Amino acid sequence: MSKTITSFDELFNSVVAPDGIISSFITGHLMVEFMLVKVIEISSPKLLDFAENLNHFRIVKLANGLELITDSQADVLLKINKVRNKFAHNVSFRPTIIEMKQLFIIAKQNFSDMTDGLEQGIGELEGKTKIEDCEPYIFSDLFIQIAYDLHEIYQVNGGDIIEFKKNV
Repeated sequence: MSKTITSFDELFNSVVAPDGIISSFITGHLMVEFMLVKVIEISSPKLLDFAENLNHFRIVKLANGLELITDSQADVLLKINKVRNKFAHNVSFRPTIIEMKQLFIIAKQNFSDMTDGLEQGIGELEGKTKIEDCEPYIFSDLFIQIAYDLHEIYQVNGGDIIEFKKNV
């Protein structure tokens, strides 16, 4: 639920003491974007310069067009990108519990839940009425689980398991 900022003090406090969901969403989004570029680089090295100059939406579309991620995985990433854009362009934006739960559910349907982070996130959202009542770690888990799958795609396409380099 989005609240309206009614004073400079509120605006100031929203920057000085940001909540966990914002930092988790922004850094998680950056991690996914980084992994997508790495997946594109390892599978199609000549596209690296091109990919690095694309916005997130187009990087997802490129990875999907190269058949590195499925249509449904691309759909999840684009839905996450829409939420990230709301954070980026509205200082008082907070997603609803329903909105977050839907993201976790579709992520769980389309990505592996290697460490049960998506399942735990769904459980944490259950019964809550405000996003601020949730444990902040669950938002990072959304991105970590996706990054695990992207890392696996990276490896399948010849990337090293540890370092970002071609497997020899």
